[in-house]
Amino acid sequence: MIPKARTIACFAALAVTLAAAALAVTLARGSFPAPAAAEAAPATAEAASAQKRWVYVSSNLDVDENIPKIETVLRSASAAGYNGVLFSDTKTLTWRLLDQPDRWKANAAKLRALATSLHMELVVCVFSFGYAEPFLANDANLAAGLPVKGAPLVRHGDRLIPEETAFLANGSFEDHKGDRVAGFDLQDDPGASSFVDTTVFKGGRVSLRFENVGAVNDHGNGRLFQRVAVEPWRQYRIRAWMKTEHLTAGMVQITVLADGNTLQYQSLVTSGTQGLTHFSTASDLTTDWVEQSVTFNSLGSSSVIVEVGIWGAKSGTIWWDDIRVDDVPALNVLRRESLPLSVTGESGVLYEEGRDFGRIEDPQMGHSLWPGTYDTRHEQPVITVPPGSRIREGERVKLSCYNPPIFYGGQVSCTLNDPKIFELCTEQIRSVGETLSPDGFFIACDEIRCAGWEPSEIRDFHGSGALLAFNIKRCYEIASREGGGKPVYVWSDMFDPYHNAQKDYYLVNGSLEKSWEGLDPNVVVMKWWASEKAAQSLSFFSERGNRLMIAAFYDGDVDKDHALWMNAARGAPAIDGVMYTTWKNDYSKLEEFASVWWGGGR
Repeated sequence: MIPKARTIACFAALAVTLAAAALAVTLARGSFPAPAAAEAAPATAEAASAQKRWVYVSSNLDVDENIPKIETVLRSASAAGYNGVLFSDTKTLTWRLLDQPDRWKANAAKLRALATSLHMELVVCVFSFGYAEPFLANDANLAAGLPVKGAPLVRHGDRLIPEETAFLANGSFEDHKGDRVAGFDLQDDPGASSFVDTTVFKGGRVSLRFENVGAVNDHGNGRLFQRVAVEPWRQYRIRAWMKTEHLTAGMVQITVLADGNTLQYQSLVTSGTQGLTHFSTASDLTTDWVEQSVTFNSLGSSSVIVEVGIWGAKSGTIWWDDIRVDDVPALNVLRRESLPLSVTGESGVLYEEGRDFGRIEDPQMGHSLWPGTYDTRHEQPVITVPPGSRIREGERVKLSCYNPPIFYGGQVSCTLNDPKIFELCTEQIRSVGETLSPDGFFIACDEIRCAGWEPSEIRDFHGSGALLAFNIKRCYEIASREGGGKPVYVWSDMFDPYHNAQKDYYLVNGSLEKSWEGLDPNVVVMKWWASEKAAQSLSFFSERGNRLMIAAFYDGDVDKDHALWMNAARGAPAIDGVMYTTWKNDYSKLEEFASVWWGGGR
């Protein structure tokens, strides 16, 4: 007699096998119609479904050399049976701002012609609210902001100077007993892998050196922690000098924690031939002294834990010196009508900009490398006091304003409901239609890591989920109206209760729950992240009436990734197709992917 558990396992395995076979057959059904014949295709979603075999391509059409590279990829993809391309270029909204806009436009026409000749559907990414450079290149003040409330400034002569409200003790490590430095709540393995170095230092007479960390610490950790008292709702900057020699580690970072929540997500930088570049892991990294600079908003916290160090270290050496914290309320200050800025006296008097203090703005905000990019390395703007100001010498005033948080290698999110943002959405659809004549529009609003803090967002919506629901509804309306009713797609994560549509997502205020309520059933959801809950995600969207595609691969193992998705798809929701998704421009597995997913070829 066969055991019951084994019987169930056999049926489960059979179900997965049948689901895999069904999806493979589904994906192998004829090619998607050429763009010119798209209008003649059956009108029903069912008739047009289960045929999409896409490849993701991200490129810069302002560079002529990229066109032959794109052509090589698409011709290889077409030969392997792909019939669509999801194309992303941040300049679909900003090409008119280029020095040679006609070059970008001409290359866009070449891409359109190439896709048509290969009978490949061309869908173009628009509305990037999470990685918002296209919007922010038009207006840097459209970044999503965190509030600064009542940051103290003191008048000294013709300036308002920020008052320091936080202090990190012994950041230069001059106070030490042997290899243990004073003032820190945690120092990993002093005398074994962390050492006070009196030979190599940036300032003063010593630095702190970590070496042989992997051999000493079971987890490869070489860290310093210190609890620092702060004022709530302030923007602070942490600066520190760092030097490395042949360092290999899983993570190198400066982190800020409060009540178990992370307040700081910026990556560190290293110097190279092309200037400063962001990094979070190190592989045989050698660099001279580089000053690190990251900001955080304390939100409602009165103390934070500052962490500086390496995790998962294997080999090499890292030095730290001169760690310090300072108040920077006006650094990257946002100025737009929907974000108020005020300076008040201790008695409550509201001072006037232009009369009592000069206009507060940061001319370097949003122009770190090119328009739409941000940094925290430059100095905050000087706040002037003009003649005739009512602010007295030595008077303490309070500044309230908003600043954008920066994530990882420079990501900045965009406001979700400022009226100007929807004007830019309309402009982008019209621009993409003019230059690329796409067969569909892909709303690229993934990984929105800051939202829900602005006055109108709090006033008009019951939580960040309702805010995002409003945003996606407006975006779909604009894409449908201005795009002539062509298909609209969206990344899944921000509307997926099993992924990012939850509480405590990065620096989003509150919860993103119910964001999916703004998602029109006609939007096709591109599901990514093959987690253990992928099956629930697919079922969730299918039950809501949305058809689905799967964003697979992500520069991983093709067979393993395929098996994960086959297991998740065994409930057979309405899946229209699959996409070869690479963030590294690695197309070496195009043919392998095609072979595994639909048998390859046409």
